[in-house]
Amino acid sequence: MKYNGWTNWETWNFKLWIETDEGSYHKALNMANGKNGYQLSLALENWAYDMFDELGVESGFFADVCKTSISEINFYEIAESYLLETEEGEATS
Repeated sequence: MKYNGWTNWETWNFKLWIETDEGSYHKALNMANGKNGYQLSLALENWAYDMFDELGVESGFFADVCKTSISEINFYEIAESYLLETEEGEATS
């Protein structure tokens, strides 16, 4: 089910958290350099799992909830939005 124009709530929420933290936003844009949509989607997914690993929650209910939420994120959709944004930025530079 779509949520605020995105595939689902998980996708929208991940993108929202990236967009509202300046450091994360610039990291995502930098990750887009030289990548296609598939490559960037894998990089974003790895980043999400790295952030989860930093929490130190190895098992249990919260680990399951977090991993399930991450698995629902449409990283390709987010990747395409960042690639479009970087292309538009290059066109206006």
